[in-house]
Amino acid sequence: MAAVFHVELITPERHLLSAESTHVRAPGSAGDFGVLANHSPMVAGLGPGRLQIDFADNRKEEFAISGGYFTVENNKVIILAETCLRKSEIDLNKARADKQAAQQRIDAAATPAERDEARASLDRANALILVADHKGD
Repeated sequence: MAAVFHVELITPERHLLSAESTHVRAPGSAGDFGVLANHSPMVAGLGPGRLQIDFADNRKEEFAISGGYFTVENNKVIILAETCLRKSEIDLNKARADKQAAQQRIDAAATPAERDEARASLDRANALILVADHKGD
């Protein structure tokens, strides 16, 4: 059996989970990374993307996050996500419509700030689509 560690997943709106895990894969702001038990302490920024948690009971669950922070210390991972949806909570049609609307906002942006805000919306929609369309590892 693989070594386990504790994972907490929290957003400003809700505490999504507190569980024992064998592996977490997260979308770091500089690229995806994974964590196993006994990982060195670290703090990482998260970008929009797919978060996967492999639980001690051999289940896996995927989430779409929009960014946040990830900490590891003493075999405990804390994920503070700006927004987070379980794969089962994602409305794929809405995510695709949000992606199209964000792209139109990028094309019509009059200022760099408007363009940056629209790109952030596009990144969030792409994360939702990535998770909803993912068939598993």
